[in-house]
Amino acid sequence: MEDNKFFKLVWRFNGLLISIAGILAIGVLIFAAYQIFKDVTRDRNTQNIVNIEETGEVKESWRLGHVTNLSSHKTLMIPLNSDQSFNRGYFSKSSNSTRNYLFINTESNSNKWLFDHTNYLIESTNQLRMGDYSSKKPVLAILYSLVKLDSNSDNRLTPSDLTTISISKPNGSGYKEILTDVEQVIGNTLLSETELFIIYQLNGKSLSSTINLTNFELGNTKELPKVGL
Repeated sequence: MEDNKFFKLVWRFNGLLISIAGILAIGVLIFAAYQIFKDVTRDRNTQNIVNIEETGEVKESWRLGHVTNLSSHKTLMIPLNSDQSFNRGYFSKSSNSTRNYLFINTESNSNKWLFDHTNYLIESTNQLRMGDYSSKKPVLAILYSLVKLDSNSDNRLTPSDLTTISISKPNGSGYKEILTDVEQVIGNTLLSETELFIIYQLNGKSLSSTINLTNFELGNTKELPKVGL
């Protein structure tokens, strides 16, 4: 009799442990499912993506960005940023990107846009000046990397598309496209106040070129040697 009571107590204890383990397992599954659901349905923010798909689901708003002082405060450079938002049923998504630049002359209070439209994605800009980024020397020119066309046909303008390299004077005038269909810009450096050296990939080749900052003409171009050759 005593043995039977003991075994019954053991069975009950085991049953209790199994029940507790089952409850804990269900709790873990519910928590995991909640985390997955929250991650899937959360707002998603991206940068440097312009959705060009023709759909009424995309809403676009515009705002001016951070002001940059150029030419000893005589010229202000202000980005025009777009914020595209759209719903995908179970989640919302937004994308911020730069689409144009406004230049303001503080002496005459005159202004001009870099483009007369907002069709491009301006991936990055580089204010060219001698010295490092903290240098107080004047800006010589502004180098732009922008995406004009959806080269990979995914209905978006992104850094994955082919890039156009262009340049302008510090006040936004004299804008000129230097290189088109660039696969990647590797880097650039100022050789002097009148010459920029740039390294990039184009048509599957790695190239280096000089750019004359006086007339914005592309100069000496050479292909970089391949590894082992």
